[in-house]
Amino acid sequence: MAFTNAPSRRLRWTWPGRTDERRRLTAQLREFISVELTPRFTLMPPLVLDGSYVSRKANPSNINLVMELSDLPDTDQWEGQMLFQRRAEPLGCYRVDVMPSLKGLQQDFVDLLQTLRPQTAFEKGLHHEHRKGVLRLI
Repeated sequence: MAFTNAPSRRLRWTWPGRTDERRRLTAQLREFISVELTPRFTLMPPLVLDGSYVSRKANPSNINLVMELSDLPDTDQWEGQMLFQRRAEPLGCYRVDVMPSLKGLQQDFVDLLQTLRPQTAFEKGLHHEHRKGVLRLI
């Protein structure tokens, strides 16, 4: 599922389809949350999902996941950063590419996920600064 929100358009809900591959990724996401996140955090961080998982692609390849850590206790922020340091493991095991969102980091990964490539914006007839919608789990 994906949300899109263009400034001159209404909020639009798009369901990319229930494919076998998307079902497998959903099962892997659930396992990732229960095995990697639930035991690690005192408070579960809000999660932002993107990538081919929330696109219209019939066979998504992975899930881009940003953990929003800024409002969490210091120990949970640390845990999120440590998980990011081992990001190759969740990508290999669960096909989840983990990134942190934390005030003070040089890269805002939520912002990165919402940025359209100029070629994509042109192909879709959108302004080059159009912000792409993401799926936020709270």
